[in-house]
Amino acid sequence: MASEDRDNKTPECFPVDDYIKRSYLPIMYGIIFVVGLVGNITSIIIYVVRLRPWKSSSIIMVNLALADLLYVLCLPFLVHYYIHDDWIMGEAMCRIVRFSFHFNLYGSILFLTCLSVFRYVVVVHPLRAAQVQRTSWGVIACLAVWFISVLEIIPMVHMITVKKTENNMTVTIRLWRWTTVCSHQPTVKNQQ
Repeated sequence: MASEDRDNKTPECFPVDDYIKRSYLPIMYGIIFVVGLVGNITSIIIYVVRLRPWKSSSIIMVNLALADLLYVLCLPFLVHYYIHDDWIMGEAMCRIVRFSFHFNLYGSILFLTCLSVFRYVVVVHPLRAAQVQRTSWGVIACLAVWFISVLEIIPMVHMITVKKTENNMTVTIRLWRWTTVCSHQPTVKNQQ
């Protein structure tokens, strides 16, 4: 009889998704915001004010810090969203936050790749080191990274919409035939 009762009951599961969204992410984003803001502003100030002469690696590092700062400045909006489970800042700010997140993702990878390639040339081909360390190479590489990153993100930014539901406002990303709804509810995928 006891085993029959046990079989008929469904076990209560701990709501991991809700816990992560309402507790873990806001705390972690808050810590990342404080550390990232202080760290990136400090590194930008040191590079801009103290470091001379500028080499290509210095220019890439400043641009990497700027890309990280762009992301860090959007974290308070995500903290508010995850705590209140309601996006109240409108569609334009939603697009800016998503743009900043993805730009940081793609831009940081490309800036680090440029830095690695430049360091590789300096170590493996020391006779070309003076040429690669020139300021012009750093500027060209950074302009290319900013341009490529923006090009990668523009299509995605146009797919983001904000929809009002009965309970709250949800951020919706439409990708071709699939719709992913990001809210406190589990991810829903529907074919359109």
